[in-house]
Amino acid sequence: MTKVISRDAASWQSSSRSSRRFNLKFFNIGLFGLIVVLGFCYLINISDLTVKGFVLQELKTKANYLAAENLSQKEAIDKLQSYFSLSAQAPQLDMVAVGEIEYLTAVSSAVAKK
Repeated sequence: MTKVISRDAASWQSSSRSSRRFNLKFFNIGLFGLIVVLGFCYLINISDLTVKGFVLQELKTKANYLAAENLSQKEAIDKLQSYFSLSAQAPQLDMVAVGEIEYLTAVSSAVAKK
């Protein structure tokens, strides 16, 4: 009976070794697959960030251009609304310069009585 137990023990040890190798094989395949998937996700993420960086740079350039355009438009408005510009255009439009201003004075402070 001792030999049978030792044979069973030997076969149990060899089967545990083969099952351990089998499990390590699946573990290595799973680990390799995980590394490939994570590497692919990393590349997608880097590509997405690069594209967003280019878009952000383009938007900043456009914002700077629009700010400069806005400033030049405001300067043009101020120039056209300035006193000197209006006074130069007044004779061409047949306008009269303002001289003395006379105000009307009210006789009584009450406007209407009930």
